[in-house]
Amino acid sequence: MTTDTLKRRLESQLSRETCKQLLIDLVRVPSPQTALLEAEPQLRRFIEEVIAPRLRTLGAVCRFDAMGNLIAHLGADTSGRSLMLIGHAMNHPPGGMPDPYEGNVADGASLGIAGEVVRGRGASEQKGTLAAMLHALDALHASGIALTGRLTFVCCVSGETGKIDAIRNVVEVEGERADLAFLYGNWLKLALGNRGRIDMHVTVHGQPCHSSRPHEGCNAITGAMEVIRRLTDAFKAPRTHPELGPACLTINGLHSFPEATHTLQGRCEIAVDRRLLPGDDADACAAKIEAIAMQVDGMKDPVSGKPFRIAVTRGPVMHPSLIDLDAPVAQRLRRACVAMLGEEPEPYYAQSAFDQGYLNHVGIPAANYGPGEQSLAHTANDVASVDRTFDAARVYAFLVADYLGGA
Repeated sequence: MTTDTLKRRLESQLSRETCKQLLIDLVRVPSPQTALLEAEPQLRRFIEEVIAPRLRTLGAVCRFDAMGNLIAHLGADTSGRSLMLIGHAMNHPPGGMPDPYEGNVADGASLGIAGEVVRGRGASEQKGTLAAMLHALDALHASGIALTGRLTFVCCVSGETGKIDAIRNVVEVEGERADLAFLYGNWLKLALGNRGRIDMHVTVHGQPCHSSRPHEGCNAITGAMEVIRRLTDAFKAPRTHPELGPACLTINGLHSFPEATHTLQGRCEIAVDRRLLPGDDADACAAKIEAIAMQVDGMKDPVSGKPFRIAVTRGPVMHPSLIDLDAPVAQRLRRACVAMLGEEPEPYYAQSAFDQGYLNHVGIPAANYGPGEQSLAHTANDVASVDRTFDAARVYAFLVADYLGGA
């Protein structure tokens, strides 16, 4: 089948209005991040009651792993080719956003977006890309194009936690692999890379007392200030990547206890965000932060002379990601964009870490592409462009048919 023939067959089954309605339907089902994180029951309900039934109507064989991630397979799996589409259920909490789950349609001009937009929590991130992927599979099925390869569609319970637990469970516990993988992206551009991240937590223990008698206690805030000074001094000139930027260290959390007035603080917790570049060893970076923080362990409060006690723990790691514009995963996406949209996607380098870093780290070539509106994510104007969502669906339909259907 020629490229033009494949395009025509798919276009006959792709519908902007159907894609728009699908996006509206997804937005209207809450799937927020809560204190339960990936264990939030609303995430499973969204996946089990909204996503899985759609895939079963296409003939997909669906199963759920222990975390609640959906793993669905389509295709004959006889060609030796495999491709993975990865969606995410979890959205930013509604916060102060009015009517976060109404799925209202509006003119995007005031937001700098041409044409209609669908408004609702998660539209600008996970649900825009989910709608594009699902409509692509609907059109592919309706076109009658047989897949000789294996398509794996994954909907993770993650999306906002900054952890790789969900996708790692799919790959390492459930054993899912693929030649190529695609997931959430922004502005119909091709993301070639991003920095990774390791979270570190430093706790400074002192001794509380009434703040009118500081010589009787040990001020944890004073110790925390010394830890922060030493950490920031050590990373004043971080290693820098020409496209991804610096391997910077940022203090992004500071809490002291007890929460009481006129009380010298007996404990101070410091959150540290250390960005990682390709080639960085997360364990080595964590060990350096720990070593610097532990320099304050045993130091004496300048007022009371009593020692500080320091404890350091490691949080989640998100791997850096970097692919070449001519890598097969990028070439396939570029080919699909030219076929369906008439031009190649603009490449760029993202700022935030996501599942693509882990996938590339374990040898599953992954790229980001989708209709996301990064600048509007987590705001009261959380929207997705209808036209961009539909264009992403067109690209994904061709991408899957071209690679797995043997066009």
